[in-house]
Amino acid sequence: MNVPMKVLWVLLLAAFIDGCSKTPPDLRAAEETAKPEAERSGSQEVQISPEEAKEAGIEVQAAGPTRIREHLTLYGSIKTNQEREQEVRARYPGVVRSVAKRAGDTISKGDELLTVESNESLQVYSIRSPMNGRVLERHTNPGESVDGNTVLMKVADLSSVWAEFAVFARDLSQVRPGMRVLVSGADADDSIAVTLSYVAPAGQADSQSVVARAIVNNQGGRWVPGEFITGELVVTDAPAAVAVKATALQELEGKTTVFVQNERGFEPRAVQVGRRSRDAVEILKGLAAGERYAVTNSYLIKADLMKGEADED
Repeated sequence: MNVPMKVLWVLLLAAFIDGCSKTPPDLRAAEETAKPEAERSGSQEVQISPEEAKEAGIEVQAAGPTRIREHLTLYGSIKTNQEREQEVRARYPGVVRSVAKRAGDTISKGDELLTVESNESLQVYSIRSPMNGRVLERHTNPGESVDGNTVLMKVADLSSVWAEFAVFARDLSQVRPGMRVLVSGADADDSIAVTLSYVAPAGQADSQSVVARAIVNNQGGRWVPGEFITGELVVTDAPAAVAVKATALQELEGKTTVFVQNERGFEPRAVQVGRRSRDAVEILKGLAAGERYAVTNSYLIKADLMKGEADED
């Protein structure tokens, strides 16, 4: 096909102009590097001054070393210390003539609990408390016939009680005698740190759990048998070279992110996390010790970042 000379010259000129207008790759990279960092980072940065951050309640803190303490939460109840509990029985068969104490009464060692008239001698003898403590149960009344097999009362020294927890199979490998556990009742602010003294060698079929027990000093009478409790057991206590507060972590584009402070505001930084405690998270990659990051209200920075990206779209 014969192309007119004039048309050929127009096509050649257009190709030349188009080639001149395209920047070589090396030159484009140089131009990109020469741009201000804020312009190159585009939307991946939120410009917030320190004053604005303070006004928004965004607290900033330096990442650094700490100890990571991982906890296992256990549930259980207060039980009487069975080593300080005793069943009261009659020494000789007979008839109960009087009962001096009721369930719940405070008793001292040697106090008269009840009297029994012996069937053999017809003499009335007293049955006295073997310890200081409380009457837990009363099982007899005046006029009843009793013998040595009859439990008349159950008494206990409640100055020491047991904190018993149910440990399920999935957690059993983490629980051992000698470990410290923080015991709390209904009032979480009222707690006591004790040591596990016993972990049962076999489980209970009905609950599919193993009993772990700690002895609790109860001189003040704070802990009541039957009271439900929780226990916080420290299962890991190890140093971490770099850690942040758990409140700093945000999910961004499917990645765990920390907002790191720079001269203009905050930039999102994807991080790899390790062990966690209640309020601290170990950072394995993505953040160095000494770098400052948003501790509180970091979700406000994330919202601002997301809004900026939506506006650009």
